[in-house]
Amino acid sequence: MTRLDRYLIGKYWGTYVLFLALIMSLAVVFDVSQKLDDFITGQVPVSEIITQYYVHFVAYYGTLFSALIVFLSTVFFTSRLSAQTELVAMLVGGMSYQRLLRPYTVAAGSVCLLLLLLQHWWIPASNARRIAFEDRYVLDAPVRDERPINIHRQVSPGTFLYFETWSPDRLSGYHLTVERIENGRLQRKLSADFARFDTVKQRWFLDLWSLRTLESNGEILTTGRALDTVLPFGPDRVLPTASEMSTLNSWDLWQFLQAEKVSGSPTVKRLSLEFHRRSAYPFSVFLLTYLAVALASPKKRGGLGNNIALGLGLAVTYLFVVQLTGMLVTSLAFPPVLAIWTPNLLFAGIAVWMTKKAPK
Repeated sequence: MTRLDRYLIGKYWGTYVLFLALIMSLAVVFDVSQKLDDFITGQVPVSEIITQYYVHFVAYYGTLFSALIVFLSTVFFTSRLSAQTELVAMLVGGMSYQRLLRPYTVAAGSVCLLLLLLQHWWIPASNARRIAFEDRYVLDAPVRDERPINIHRQVSPGTFLYFETWSPDRLSGYHLTVERIENGRLQRKLSADFARFDTVKQRWFLDLWSLRTLESNGEILTTGRALDTVLPFGPDRVLPTASEMSTLNSWDLWQFLQAEKVSGSPTVKRLSLEFHRRSAYPFSVFLLTYLAVALASPKKRGGLGNNIALGLGLAVTYLFVVQLTGMLVTSLAFPPVLAIWTPNLLFAGIAVWMTKKAPK
């Protein structure tokens, strides 16, 4: 690695960290202005606000928008290099445009690797602390999964459950039915007026229950007032907290996704979007970096201001395409994998065209 490579990589990282700090500072200021009354009402210590909330707030949103921050910061410092004729000197000195992209590629690769590690492993644990803080102190925090009704799920191959009502807070519900079907025939059917999960014993308590067992020589019916038993599922399989899927690391999220596919849950598409988003967004750092260099490296009229305006326009367009493809998953039969990667593919084509055009 030459001194020039280290110089460009240093510019890349330095400007990225500067932009990240500025944008996250503004985000924290706006968020404090919205939640200040909640903090005062809850008498939350300042140290807890900083360490239990805003550290994780900055980590989540900084990671989420890092690719776009990289794009804007690269446009900024590359435009300055071009305005000061530093890029011209490099190219006149015999460096090819493809060689010029090498330090940008190395820097983008290091950012991409960091984002992948954060998105897949560290950020989910951080999100759990941030959401727990919001649930405790923020009065207008969204209500998550409040008393759903008529839950139908396949908790495992051949095992189906139904709850007329379910309380996630109390881990209990009314009118439970558990059916076991083998070879297309009903084998057992367990019913109960009320069911509650005991977290200490890790067992289910059933009230006014009945069990029908179908055998070759007839049917056996057993009833009772109360039953303390083990069922082939826990409360997490009754109603998985899909709204909190951002708190699962990628391995747990993948297992959760496979279980939801078996159960026929409507949250499968949302889970697939979340799982593939954690890889697609970090890889967008590469194409947005190349796009920024191709946009900002030619020296033209308008200079830095013109390049930043064009960069903001492209960034807004990228966000719009991301939101549009995400909506297509829910409104049309659009595969989640294709929806997540479509913006990257579209902008990769634009980046290739602009990269070929820029040296001319």
